[in-house]
Amino acid sequence: MHLSYGITGFYNSGENPPPRNDGKLFKKLCFEAARSIEAELITFQPPRVDTNFFEAVLDNGTKRIHILMNAHYPIIAFAASVSFKHIIFYDEPALSEIFKGFYVCEEKELNQLLQIKKAPVVSVGQENDLNSAEMGQIVHWQPCTIGELVFNHWD
Repeated sequence: MHLSYGITGFYNSGENPPPRNDGKLFKKLCFEAARSIEAELITFQPPRVDTNFFEAVLDNGTKRIHILMNAHYPIIAFAASVSFKHIIFYDEPALSEIFKGFYVCEEKELNQLLQIKKAPVVSVGQENDLNSAEMGQIVHWQPCTIGELVFNHWD
């Protein structure tokens, strides 16, 4: 996965801010996803001051599914649980088709270790356009995986 400029939500003063998703289409598709598996959309949370993602929670009485979308890019992930600095990602093929036009991440991609190089300057080994503010946040928060960077709880 290419780590695009501003994917973490951070940028330097004076730089262009990253794009921003409004979440309307995502919310509509989450309702469609809930109907498709006879579930209820029990929570829809826009990004907060300490998160860079939208979160929808579906529940069908036997299973709870968290659907995440990055606040800046149309990137979707499915999770079994979401808590501060700990998200358990998994694949949800039954719902992936509903999010056509979005980039739906696979579990193996999100759990891939982030390759952080600290010398001679801090950089990330994965293909990226991350800005210096994001690199500073990476040093501070020390994410271990791609998923922890793309769907973060940083403030």
